[in-house]
Amino acid sequence: MASKKHRFTTPQIVVLIVIVLSMVAVIAAAICTVFLKPENTVKDKISELSADYYENYLYEKFDFSNLSPEDYLDFMQKYEKTGLTATTLRQLLLYDHQKNAEFAPLLKKYCDEDTTYIKYYPEHPYSKTSYRVEYTYSCEF
Repeated sequence: MASKKHRFTTPQIVVLIVIVLSMVAVIAAAICTVFLKPENTVKDKISELSADYYENYLYEKFDFSNLSPEDYLDFMQKYEKTGLTATTLRQLLLYDHQKNAEFAPLLKKYCDEDTTYIKYYPEHPYSKTSYRVEYTYSCEF
């Protein structure tokens, strides 16, 4: 006896396509809400700006040319526990001829630029990439 193959009709195919597309849309929306939250976006951008500020601006401003290696270590060790002076979000947006001004509308929408700040702690061997950062956010998400 030959088995009878079931063929889908056009309306059944359309319904299946609609169901699959709906499932994909729901999954994509769920993923976007998790990963594209304003809080995640803002914190990631502040982290990116703070790394650029320390590594490519602040560290370069230190004048170590007249320090011996021992004096350099003493200077940096002093700030390892206490940290450098806090840097406000406003400073991150305005330094180096306002090179990050394009991010101001997004960051200022959620955060206070004067009370959101970053504090840098140099760490041994005290290179431009050996430091830790503490963030203090004054933001509403």
